[in-house]
Amino acid sequence: MKSKIFIVITFCLMTGTVEAQTLRWRMLDNSIIPGYPRFEDIYFINSDIGWVVDFGGPIYKTYNSGNNWIRKGTVHYSRTIGYFNSEIGLIGTLDSSKPLYRSINGGESYYAVSLPVDAPRNIGGISIVNENVAYACGSYEIGKIIKSTDKGTTWKLVFNDPSIAKTITDCYFWTSDSGIAVGGYNTSFFGFGNSVIIRTTDGGETWQRVYNSPRTEEWCWKISFLSKKSGFVSIERHSGYSYVLKTTNGGYDWIEIPFQVYAQQGIGFINENTGWIGGWTGPTYQTTNGGILWQAISWGRNIGRFRFLNDTLAFAVGDRIYKYSIDVDNFPQEFPKSYILYQNYPNPFNPVTKIKFGIPLEGQLRAVNIRLMIYDALGKEVQILVNEKLFPGNHEFEFDGNNLSNGVYYYKLETQNLTEVKRMILLK
Repeated sequence: MKSKIFIVITFCLMTGTVEAQTLRWRMLDNSIIPGYPRFEDIYFINSDIGWVVDFGGPIYKTYNSGNNWIRKGTVHYSRTIGYFNSEIGLIGTLDSSKPLYRSINGGESYYAVSLPVDAPRNIGGISIVNENVAYACGSYEIGKIIKSTDKGTTWKLVFNDPSIAKTITDCYFWTSDSGIAVGGYNTSFFGFGNSVIIRTTDGGETWQRVYNSPRTEEWCWKISFLSKKSGFVSIERHSGYSYVLKTTNGGYDWIEIPFQVYAQQGIGFINENTGWIGGWTGPTYQTTNGGILWQAISWGRNIGRFRFLNDTLAFAVGDRIYKYSIDVDNFPQEFPKSYILYQNYPNPFNPVTKIKFGIPLEGQLRAVNIRLMIYDALGKEVQILVNEKLFPGNHEFEFDGNNLSNGVYYYKLETQNLTEVKRMILLK
């Protein structure tokens, strides 16, 4: 007989949840105020050095992870930014006469790049692939993509096919050959068209349209990829209900996740479950269950871009500059000395028991992959109780076996450095 298992999960780091207490978004204390309604883009080459662009022109740079910002020149109508290394970087603009700028001195100065005559008239998205290769894309009316293999010195056109996409707003490449670009397809004004995603596997020589929205008056806007396989795309709409797009097979197929009536722009996911959306509608929204439910949160307005450096550090820009990082004040001062799986308590249990385990701090503070599974006496998997990244500390999960039969059960903890099984008894 099949039976359902109702699980109530509680996390604790000594007395509370590890992630909730230690990782958070906050407005930077010294966040500058944009001259235009919001900052358009932000880019970091490591945890300390980054740049932010203002559509009105000012470019700012930080050397200490956003704690302080220094004005570094002016590039008007700036929309996007990307850097190959600490010295060489690019800024894309909506200036049709000078759509792309380049710096070779860390942003101390920028010069307009000479582009091919068939290049896009503005640059809304830049994807830095490696130390030499980058892609850039735009625009609303005539969507095109260009590619550089020499750190942005010279460029060639690699996409200009209005039969599959007429608007290109952003691009993302996980290798020098494979990537996607997003935008829309229309027969007249871009705002009346459908959302579109195109994909290439040969460095832009050929492109395939892999998504075409059934709705009109919308276009894809920003891209957020967790890995080569898993990624998300936001959809901006004139009006009406909007959706988020998700792929789990490297952009070949896309599913639509319902969102709400909202003009989405910035989108960022830090794992399969937790992500954020912002845009011109105003508030920032968060999901912790892969987009099934969304909730307005207290930080950020008009967020246009998220940038993730790793699973504990990210930045976002909109009305201000925001940072996602560890809240040291709430992090424990003591850690388990090694991985440990405790005996559940109470044991025997009826029908609820608690399972506790500890994760040591090994070198750099970072989350590790954890799996905690429940098995019956025959070795059949009953439930995966935990399958995610958790931070060092003590964690406790509550298991409810109300709809299970009496008997012996087992729980197994799997980490990179430990596999351990313990026995528990359900007695009603």
